[in-house]
Amino acid sequence: MIFVGSILQVCDNSGVKRVKCIKILKKKNRSAGSIGSILIVVIKATRTSSKIKKKTLYKSILVRHRQNIVYENGNSIKFFNNAVILLNKKLNPIGTRIFGPVSNRIRKFNNTRLTLLCSKII
Repeated sequence: MIFVGSILQVCDNSGVKRVKCIKILKKKNRSAGSIGSILIVVIKATRTSSKIKKKTLYKSILVRHRQNIVYENGNSIKFFNNAVILLNKKLNPIGTRIFGPVSNRIRKFNNTRLTLLCSKII
């Protein structure tokens, strides 16, 4: 579960390392965001060669969080970190590659470009 003020890692090659959640736009719970939620984030740390600057606002989608995900058949998955993918104004990913595994629930987002970039879908 992600709350306002959470520090998140970025798992694409846009050049951003860490972001901070400012607002949760599409959430399933009233208080927290889960996988597939759209977040408004501010950039906290970038790589030196990045075109994206600090203190700028972007939309992002949450693809991993540390809380257990329990499926209908009884299986559960837990990731090691909280990670997002940065999106542009048309809700397409900024980066061209996505690092690490991504939850299966991201397919419900109906963004074909996002699912094509994922190398591991769990």
